[in-house]
Amino acid sequence: MFSKKIGDVGNPLIYIFLTLAISCVFYGMDKEFRGLTIFIVAFFFICILYYCGFSFFIIMIGFFIVGILINFSYYKIPSKIDGEVRIIKIDNYNVIGSYEGKNITITINNKNLSIGEKYRIIGNVNSIQDRYNGIVGEVEPKVLYKINGDLITKLYEIKRNIYLKLEENLGTRKAGLISSIAFGYCDYLDFEDKDDMKNFGIIHSISVSGLHVAIVYGFLRIFVGRNLGVLATMIYVVFTGLNYSSIRSFLMLACVEGGHILKRNNNSISALCFSATFLVLYQPYSIFNISFHLSYLATLGIAIFNKKSNYALYKLNVKLRESLSLTLSAQMFTLPYLILIFRDFSANFIIGNLILAPLLDVIVITGNILVLTYKCPQLFDFCSYMNLKIINIFDWILNYMENFSLPMFYGNENVVFFYLFLMFSAYFVNKGYKKFIYLPLIAIFIITIQIYSPIPSIRCYKEGAILFSYKGDRILIANKNQIDLNRLSKSALATRYFRQRKTIVMNGICKISFKGKNYVLETSDEKYLLKVTSDKIQYGEYDIINFNDRITNNIFIIDGILI
Repeated sequence: MFSKKIGDVGNPLIYIFLTLAISCVFYGMDKEFRGLTIFIVAFFFICILYYCGFSFFIIMIGFFIVGILINFSYYKIPSKIDGEVRIIKIDNYNVIGSYEGKNITITINNKNLSIGEKYRIIGNVNSIQDRYNGIVGEVEPKVLYKINGDLITKLYEIKRNIYLKLEENLGTRKAGLISSIAFGYCDYLDFEDKDDMKNFGIIHSISVSGLHVAIVYGFLRIFVGRNLGVLATMIYVVFTGLNYSSIRSFLMLACVEGGHILKRNNNSISALCFSATFLVLYQPYSIFNISFHLSYLATLGIAIFNKKSNYALYKLNVKLRESLSLTLSAQMFTLPYLILIFRDFSANFIIGNLILAPLLDVIVITGNILVLTYKCPQLFDFCSYMNLKIINIFDWILNYMENFSLPMFYGNENVVFFYLFLMFSAYFVNKGYKKFIYLPLIAIFIITIQIYSPIPSIRCYKEGAILFSYKGDRILIANKNQIDLNRLSKSALATRYFRQRKTIVMNGICKISFKGKNYVLETSDEKYLLKVTSDKIQYGEYDIINFNDRITNNIFIIDGILI
């Protein structure tokens, strides 16, 4: 095994991407989860050594070191900066800019800045890093003023101008919907439209995805050919904001078309890993981004399951079969991830992707034609009218479908655990290991014990709520009005829930009360502060359980002692 030759290793791009990804995870999480990251790295390289041989193991060590150096270089920033910064995000909490390719938070009260514009900035840098979002520091600007833009600035300006003209022709709501679907300009998307798309599993349509890139390229290829089509699609990817899914799709597209030009065979998994490797090298923090995860999980599911599901549905009409198999295969890996991260999932995704998605695909084309015509008022008005009619059809179908839509499904990590056990069971049974058919029963047994909770436990959710569980009684508590307690209680399978109640007695085992935005847990022996916020107030009278640092989110109470 250890003497295996390098040439015998299949699909080396997979291992290169995994090595770089693990180096980014190691660097990003080392401060908070050092023991866990060391274990992951050690286990990964032991597997590489065992299955791929010593020579390939040494090469992967080299790629791991390269990944660490790239991360070190990205997060290294001087204490003072003087240069150009592009604004890339503005919200109620932060202004984030890109300085020399690095994300910085700008502490400024004046929010009269525009996304995409360039500014001259001089200021001191505080070393306040957020490695999950690629923030390398916080800048207190002494000087900040607008400077001449570039091509990217011009593209942002074009998007704003198109929206304003659409708003004048069609109104705010429809202009926001078309701009979001066509080229990912979501600043003015109506919240009700966003909820409707989430309910029907087509939320991916309001941000530029791989499907958008494929549609635009397919349309362009008809008129300008393969080579110019790839070049024009690259401009579209830049125009729409260079998000993860569009970059991933374009790089895979370039691999496929490059293979045709060079007369080389291409592999979808290798192309997927090549694009992921590029993104990790370009933005090492992307490995922590939810959009990155969803984009690659969906594409991986299509690459693995699409042909099999297409074959399994052979009795259906060919168009229906292809659309349905694509939708189902894309959900194979994204389903558990969505439940784990967002705790809900739309059961209407099949009907939404079969009926509504084709209309949205048309809007991708007709909406981007607006980009080509916005300098010609007559043509622009005509294209606006076309888009209006399509949106009217979309609204009519959506209103009709809402009468038959299923309610949102709420889940938690137990649902994901059972789903993964089902997948493992199906895989091994298909390989001939029939005894693995009992694996889901084992999962059900473990989940039942966890929900019943024979040992008193307290779990903290990222929203700031906590859940007390003991012998089937699950009590959810929140001290913030902003928390959607009804939704969270469904996900947590809570039997009761309370908001801002003064003191709650938990089955005679403990009492929980509020201390500002945190909680005080009182057992028969001790008082503890359950810290769920990042405030720096000192509470010397309590032992502190810090949930906010994300090292743990679950504790057990045994004979009045916390474990």
